Amino acid sequence: MIFSNSKLTGHGGNRFGWAIVKDEGLYKKMEEYIQINTMGVSREAQLRALKLLNVVLEGNAKPFFQSGYATMRNRWTRLKQVLSKSNRFTVQKLSRKYCSFYKTFKYPTPAYAWMKCKREEDKNCYETLKAAGISCHPGNYFSADDRFARVSISRSQDDFEILLNKLIYLLARDGINHSI
Repeated sequence: MIFSNSKLTGHGGNRFGWAIVKDEGLYKKMEEYIQINTMGVSREAQLRALKLLNVVLEGNAKPFFQSGYATMRNRWTRLKQVLSKSNRFTVQKLSRKYCSFYKTFKYPTPAYAWMKCKREEDKNCYETLKAAGISCHPGNYFSADDRFARVSISRSQDDFEILLNKLIYLLARDGINHSI
């Protein structure tokens, strides 16, 4: 699925996405989320999304996707490296899966990291991260426990570096030192 075409093509004004969903309950939740998050998608945005996808696919699209994959894979590697020494936070485990586009096994590189706060006093991970100046969404927005927060790692490179630095600072207060 391409859930965020704006991230895929780098066109911030293009907020159209799509998915094929077999589970009706999940479909209803996704539909509600999209309606709340985007206030609907205009016909013009849908046509622009189609045009952008066609432009990407006109030539050899592999370099385009390889570049995006390399960037996101690097970000995931660095994020996990920062959190590897922490007993306070974890992120979801990602295992290699077969990619039919590349016809090989690759690690997924989601746009969002599901962070979990493990300390007893960090009952609300969103509030814990927010207090550290880290932009995220509460897990309960997505039917998850309050110990989880969703952190975007697909923003600009500068935003990602700021995220890592804030995490490093937060962990340093717990006595964990890092170099990135």
